[in-house]
Amino acid sequence: MKPPRLGVVPKLGGGAVLRALGVFWGAVVLLGGGLGVGLQVLGPPVVVAPVVVAPVVVAAPAVVPPVAAAPVVVVPAVVDSPVAVGRPGAPVAAADPALLEGSPSYQGRHLPRPGAGQRLPMRVYAAGQDPGETRPRIAILLADFGQSDQDSDEAIKGLPPAVSFAVSPYARRAERLIGSARARGHELFAVVPMEPFNYPINDPGPNALLTGGAPGQNALNLEWALSRFNGYVGVTAVLGRMHGERYANAPELYAVMLEEIARRGLMYVDPRPGGAMPRTAGMPPYRAVDLVVDGIQVRAEVEARLAQLEKIARERGMALGLADSPTPMTIDRISAWATSLPVRGMVLVPVSAVVAPVSKGN
Repeated sequence: MKPPRLGVVPKLGGGAVLRALGVFWGAVVLLGGGLGVGLQVLGPPVVVAPVVVAPVVVAAPAVVPPVAAAPVVVVPAVVDSPVAVGRPGAPVAAADPALLEGSPSYQGRHLPRPGAGQRLPMRVYAAGQDPGETRPRIAILLADFGQSDQDSDEAIKGLPPAVSFAVSPYARRAERLIGSARARGHELFAVVPMEPFNYPINDPGPNALLTGGAPGQNALNLEWALSRFNGYVGVTAVLGRMHGERYANAPELYAVMLEEIARRGLMYVDPRPGGAMPRTAGMPPYRAVDLVVDGIQVRAEVEARLAQLEKIARERGMALGLADSPTPMTIDRISAWATSLPVRGMVLVPVSAVVAPVSKGN
């Protein structure tokens, strides 16, 4: 049989046509049966519900009420320097009740204490000085003030206001003298009697602090000395030619006394030339005198010591001299010397102006 030519449809016989149709419908039946069986097994087609995407709701920004700024609290800095800033020669402040407390052991008497706002006796009662002063500074502490009314009056009248006075604890009825001294611009120191060399031959008097004294009695004697009068910048231990040397050479006893002075907002002037403070915590602003100007009561000797003070001031920028007593000759020599001091390029200042603050850690 020849293959059909391209483009020519072969002719089928009637039997062949019937056979072809039978095959076709048989295939259809088989396919339908297969689908039925598949639906029975798999179940109806799953209609996938459309995914509804919920719109993203963007919350409106919360309205936060503004936070009120905390008030700025300015904490006053601790001022280490005990120096008061004021007009030189201006009257010194009288005792302030806010800086006093009652004495526990001596009825009717009062003790110094710090006040609110860092008000310390050593600043409130300090004599004025020029903070811009650059010349070498010299200070003089005159002791035994109040022991003799006449000598004390002469000291007030004859000495420059910058000279500071150490008031004797044994002075009687010294209120008038103290008031006059303040009015003239003199700052004041209280005196605590302490055991000197050669005690008891050298006797500082009753109520003195003694190396052999009971701690309770020494504390009572210190309270007595600090309550003799009010309105002073600091403490010293000079009584005439006695400077409390033996007591100051007992470090533990000396430190207890100095700690109490510091606690009360006071400074301390050591009357021992070149004296040293104990290296412990809680010490007050402290300075030892450089020399005693009237150790020998001779005019030429006093003048020589004052000249030596000038030399120290030129070398170190400051100097502190001690006069043991207000004798007429000492007052006269200091007054004459102070008058010509500016000509030599130096300035006389209160003792508080040369007392250095204690460094942190001491």
